[in-house]
Amino acid sequence: MEARSRRAVLKASVAAGVIAFAYRLMLVRDLTNDHYMHLAWAQQVLFGQVPGRDFVDPGMPLMYSLSAVVQWLAPGPFFEALLTCALLAVAAAATLAVVTDLTGSLTIGAVATVCEIALEPRLYSYPKILVPAVALLLMQHYIRGPSRRRIVWLAAWTGVAVLLRHDLGVYVAAGMGAGLIAVHASDMERMVGALTQYAVALIAIMLPYVIFVQWSEGLFEHLHGALEFAKGEAHQRFLSPPGFPFWTNPQGLASWGQTDAAVFLLYAAHLLALGCIVLLLRPGKAALHQKPVAAAGIAMLLLYLAVVLRHPIESRMPDIGAVLAIMGGWAIAESARRGVVSAAVVSTLAAACLVNVWILAGLGTRMKDTDVMGGPAAMERTLESVKQAGTIWPWERFWPAGELPVAVRYLNACTTRDDAVLLTWAAPEYYFFSRRRFGAGHALFLPPDAFTTEHDQQRMLAQMRRERIPVVLINETRREEFAKAYPEVNRYIAGEYTPAGQFDIRDGSRVMVAIGRKFKASGSYEAEGWPCGFDNRAASSTASIMLDGSATPLPAMSNAVP
Repeated sequence: MEARSRRAVLKASVAAGVIAFAYRLMLVRDLTNDHYMHLAWAQQVLFGQVPGRDFVDPGMPLMYSLSAVVQWLAPGPFFEALLTCALLAVAAAATLAVVTDLTGSLTIGAVATVCEIALEPRLYSYPKILVPAVALLLMQHYIRGPSRRRIVWLAAWTGVAVLLRHDLGVYVAAGMGAGLIAVHASDMERMVGALTQYAVALIAIMLPYVIFVQWSEGLFEHLHGALEFAKGEAHQRFLSPPGFPFWTNPQGLASWGQTDAAVFLLYAAHLLALGCIVLLLRPGKAALHQKPVAAAGIAMLLLYLAVVLRHPIESRMPDIGAVLAIMGGWAIAESARRGVVSAAVVSTLAAACLVNVWILAGLGTRMKDTDVMGGPAAMERTLESVKQAGTIWPWERFWPAGELPVAVRYLNACTTRDDAVLLTWAAPEYYFFSRRRFGAGHALFLPPDAFTTEHDQQRMLAQMRRERIPVVLINETRREEFAKAYPEVNRYIAGEYTPAGQFDIRDGSRVMVAIGRKFKASGSYEAEGWPCGFDNRAASSTASIMLDGSATPLPAMSNAVP
């Protein structure tokens, strides 16, 4: 590529990044529930807790560390949104550069990037988009001038991927390996040398982190935690190919909606992977510098399809947006070189994918949500409103579902920064919004399968006994599920905590406010009358004060799941 062309691609990439950042930022109204899991970990770090030693880290240290830095500099969910929008913008810029270089067409690069942006992955999914785009960009950089220094760059980015999400490191390593093999396919000695240098560099880069993990919890315990965390998502795997909802709808094709579009894109993605393999293996006119990048992209696409793509398909499909856009762009360009028939088939499929991207993303509605039609003044007002809502505590508008529960203000007002809080269901947003750390070493419990072993429960109990946890919020509606999955923890809570009040949450669940028996309240909280301000005192009647005269232990939780 000539210097003038490179400058044009650079300008286009910067423009793509700016557009992606502005588009996503103007759509920010709140953060999804799962996003607060990462923010809870980030907050835990800011409370001085050590990953592994003080809380379970499932393998995303860099992700929540970046969030921790941002929260230290500027607290609030709005600034977390700024961080994630910026990193998605970097991914968009990298995608345009990769696809343009891979296809030789700035137009294809722009269309592919627009599709990636339009799919609108959830903000906390940015590593899944950023990692493959930058990895393939670095592979292109290596191919233009293979050297030991550029291999180190490949290894360094693989290390970044590992720290963002351990599984992403595996995908990138597979891609880098496939790319290096393809680059040096004609020279076995250079191939082995390049792979060896890459492996050695990666080991050297990751060694400090490995030493830290061994010190904080041990490598085996860390691996165990990552595998247990993965169990919590095992139920989302596809046990059978998903079907199209429109088949069972009386309106037929007229009812085609977002789920249908997502299912179509899922099958199209698998067909794309197969087509890319055929295009790569069959002799053709593809430039030598394109095949290694294509090989790396195919390796990552296959792993994304096997591991990342799962239920719910509507929200997971955008997670593979980067590899889908990059390899889709290459397939279109490569098929065009193979003849009219090949180009017609791929172009038809690509057009159908574009239509379904539009439907899945709801682009018409989303463009209205940006207020772009109202002009700069309307956009500025919208952004200022969102910024204010996400920077002034308690950030009510950013609460992920419904109104902010009174329990959030209660926890903030009636406990101290030295206290931890415990919830028996998956709601990490309570920790972040109340600005309190989580107890037992877990930001969320994942029944019925994750962290249910005797070993895991004993670790939870040991952590709880070391901590000040004056308040436990118990989801009464789901208490049997919790009791069956974590019987030892349940028994400890039942014996050490006593009811103080209750409230209902958006999904209809009844939540009990329980107070530790060894804590004495110094007052009550507003109209709810819940105990407030806790001293550490051992007394048989400690928990009965402020509890309507009742010091009855929590009722035993059934071991039967309805």
